[in-house]
Amino acid sequence: MKVKVGDTIKFLNDIGGGKVTKILDKETALVLNDTGFEIPVLIEELMPDISAEEYSEKQKVNIPPEIKNVYEEEPLYTDNTDVNIYLAYVPENQKRIGDSDCDIYLINDSNFFIYYNFAEKNGTQYESITGKIEPNVKEKICTLELNSIPDNVITTVQILFFSKEKYSLKEPLNSEIKIRATKFFKKNAFKENDFFDEFAIVMPVIEENDMQEAVNKLKKEEIQKVIEQKADSKRINRPRLYQKQEPKNIKEVDLHITELIDDEAGMSDHDKLQLQLDTFHNEIKTAIKERYKKIVFIHGVGSGSLKLKIRSELQHKYKQYQFQDASFKEYGYGATMILLRR
Repeated sequence: MKVKVGDTIKFLNDIGGGKVTKILDKETALVLNDTGFEIPVLIEELMPDISAEEYSEKQKVNIPPEIKNVYEEEPLYTDNTDVNIYLAYVPENQKRIGDSDCDIYLINDSNFFIYYNFAEKNGTQYESITGKIEPNVKEKICTLELNSIPDNVITTVQILFFSKEKYSLKEPLNSEIKIRATKFFKKNAFKENDFFDEFAIVMPVIEENDMQEAVNKLKKEEIQKVIEQKADSKRINRPRLYQKQEPKNIKEVDLHITELIDDEAGMSDHDKLQLQLDTFHNEIKTAIKERYKKIVFIHGVGSGSLKLKIRSELQHKYKQYQFQDASFKEYGYGATMILLRR
């Protein structure tokens, strides 16, 4: 039987009937029944609520091609195998973005047909809009009125995927989307996008790509293998961790000239003193770098010129460190101890 919107029908396998309000697809029509509810019914289970003579005459009438059911047309398929569903808010007045009601669209950027349930939360309850969208089609669902918008727009989109061709089953989708109401009053929240010539807020309900699908199809052991390989790679390429060094206790440096060089022949007193001071500076810098707590310079008594020079250097160039005479028991009067850290 052929039916169209507005036909009065009866149910073949049930009591009652109603009026056809929408053709969902080749097999299914939406019927407003006697109790006031719209229900989907298989077209083959419908019969016209007219006399036999009227029905016979009606069957002879050819439906003009211009009112052919839109779902009998060939769907638009693309080479893209990704499944992407978006919710879009498009201002009705592009010149008053941020102060204009928004048309709400559901965008089916995939090669699947989808049944959708668009549910907006109103208090503790939901109000739903349901429908069907063909592959690679966007459809206006309703309008968001700014003068009655709640503080938070909470929307749940439920999707059932199917195809007229052979296909692999896809799990139904249930996605909750939350948007602060203030977003709709900000002009810069509406952006250029791939789906409209107008500025819009486009929110992903689901976004997929071929690579992700391939990963999802990997067996558990293959996934584990990939994880282990990545872990091994990280271990190989990871830089060596800095190992904190514990401070060493004490370093001793003997500045007697005979300890610094094998042969002092030909050196003046000035040359000897300069060598001792150079050694002093080098050794104290090394001790600081190697985290020694203390360093003792054994300079002897002698004329006392080396000791005085070292004390002068400590007071002017290393004033952050404390110093004192080293242990008399161990070094006599000829050594200076510097405290590098506590």
